[in-house]
Amino acid sequence: MRATAILSVLAVVFVGAAPLQAFSPYENYLQSGRTTHVGLLAQAVEGREDELFDALRLLGERGNADLLARAGIGEVSAFHRVIGGATWVVVYFAYEGGRDYLSAAAAFEQALPDADRFRALTVPHPRADRFGAHWLQMEWINYIRGRDVPGPPKDSLMIVTTLRPEKEQEYRTLHQTVWPGVVDQLIRSNNRNLSVFLATLGDELVEFLYLEYVGDDREADEAMSQSDEINQRWWRLTDACQKPLPGVDGIWDLMTPVDGKADGGPDIRD
Repeated sequence: MRATAILSVLAVVFVGAAPLQAFSPYENYLQSGRTTHVGLLAQAVEGREDELFDALRLLGERGNADLLARAGIGEVSAFHRVIGGATWVVVYFAYEGGRDYLSAAAAFEQALPDADRFRALTVPHPRADRFGAHWLQMEWINYIRGRDVPGPPKDSLMIVTTLRPEKEQEYRTLHQTVWPGVVDQLIRSNNRNLSVFLATLGDELVEFLYLEYVGDDREADEAMSQSDEINQRWWRLTDACQKPLPGVDGIWDLMTPVDGKADGGPDIRD
């Protein structure tokens, strides 16, 4: 009886005090109810790219931003690049949807001020179409909060590359076990909200990385990051998993933000 009573108390203390956790770090994060970070992907209709970019710029206006905020969507930014002969657009945002993370694409589409116009200007990714959505909610395979400071970033970027098919498992495993030294250096160099997304485009497994900078001296911070010996060992592993897009010098290439022209940035590798 005494042993049974003790086990009952322990069950209340260790099980009842907190929700049971899953084996997957990703699922554990979703179950925490914390802010999730979303990358949506769609193709621009050929010949109407500028119309789509103009429509995306309008999302930052006060009335439209309020509509999105009521749907739990904030910090919206959008980027584009020609990949495989088509113009692809990525919309990034922070989502306060709690544990219902998979509702992010639907919440975005329903909150758009002119949803019919957006649909007319975009071609859905085939995988999104199978899910009954228009924008594809890409796989979110890595997130690092980095420098935890309030307020908007000094700037943000989205970069793109591809994964070698034979290295996919290795790359995914690395990003389920990101080294502490890599996280530490991201913080020291004043970066925040690093998210890595994956999506297939034709035969390619394409990787998109979003990052915010919150420091005051990007050149000095970047030099410190590039010279860090742990980063260098990490990059030797990750670089071997990646294959740049055609014509790109280096692993990654900058995407163009819809609110301006990409004109440089840090040499981010992940």
